[in-house]
Amino acid sequence: MSIGLNERLTKEMFMFKNKIVVIGIVLLSIVGCVGSPSYPDWFSKTPKDTAQYIYGAREGGTKEEAISNALNSIASKIRVSVESTSSVRTNIHTENEDEEYSKDSTQTVKNHVQKIEFSNYKVKKEEKISDEKYAVLVQVDKLLNAKLLLNKIDTDIKKYNQLLTTNHKNPIATVKTYNKSIKQIKNRNLIDCATVKNFMPNSNSDEKINQLLEIEKKMTQYQGNIVFAINGNNSAYQDVLTKQITEKGFRTSGGDSNIKISMNVTEKKLKILGNNILKSTIQLSVKSNETVIGQSRITVGAKSRTSYEQARDFTLKKFEARLRDKNIIENLLGI
Repeated sequence: MSIGLNERLTKEMFMFKNKIVVIGIVLLSIVGCVGSPSYPDWFSKTPKDTAQYIYGAREGGTKEEAISNALNSIASKIRVSVESTSSVRTNIHTENEDEEYSKDSTQTVKNHVQKIEFSNYKVKKEEKISDEKYAVLVQVDKLLNAKLLLNKIDTDIKKYNQLLTTNHKNPIATVKTYNKSIKQIKNRNLIDCATVKNFMPNSNSDEKINQLLEIEKKMTQYQGNIVFAINGNNSAYQDVLTKQITEKGFRTSGGDSNIKISMNVTEKKLKILGNNILKSTIQLSVKSNETVIGQSRITVGAKSRTSYEQARDFTLKKFEARLRDKNIIENLLGI
């Protein structure tokens, strides 16, 4: 009796354990189903791109984030092609004297090709797939976007050509305007033209790119012809300023000019605990046709165990770094 009872108990305990395992598996399955979002068929079966439309399906924490992710996925499809198209067009008419200019334009395209945007799109499908996730299917009309971009580019080209024919009575004001336009051409319009080329291969985007590059070149040449007369009471600091101005594409002169930069340097020498300390105050003033357009006051200093001459060398290096890192020349000129 005892053996039979033990066998029956063992069998019942085995069956009970099996039931617990089965219940656990069922519960885990239920929890898994609740935690995982259920995606609609259209999300995994995105329509194929056509000559007119390009599609992207993505998810996000909000509907707006899902749309942004979908547009980024669409942009990623054309970035390589756009970069290739832009690079070819910026070098297609390269001549020896334009080599550096063309390479710069090509590099600009590569740097900004990530900024492709779409001004017109449609959310074809959307669905809340969980408490924290949305899914969307976005459609971009290639032809419509190409036409909108062409209109914007044509408007910009007209504006830029008008700027080229403006009477340049105030050179520094022209430089400010040209700098802004050059940045626009580099940052957006070359990319827009290449996007048009990608969306509408038979468009005249190649012609637009060449027009923009020619405008940029003329504006850059004008800036290169601007002459700054730099006058000061300390040639060492003056040389540092002259070097940085020429590196930015401007010409300098020690004579007369309609744009004048005045520099006044005051040096103070101290001797503390065996250190030769030099503190310099540099006053800068820029005049355009005798009108003050910018002023700046810079204080730099350095120390040396060896001599004041070495302390001055260290101070000049700090002055150069301050001019560059704080964009002081740009702020002085307002560009």
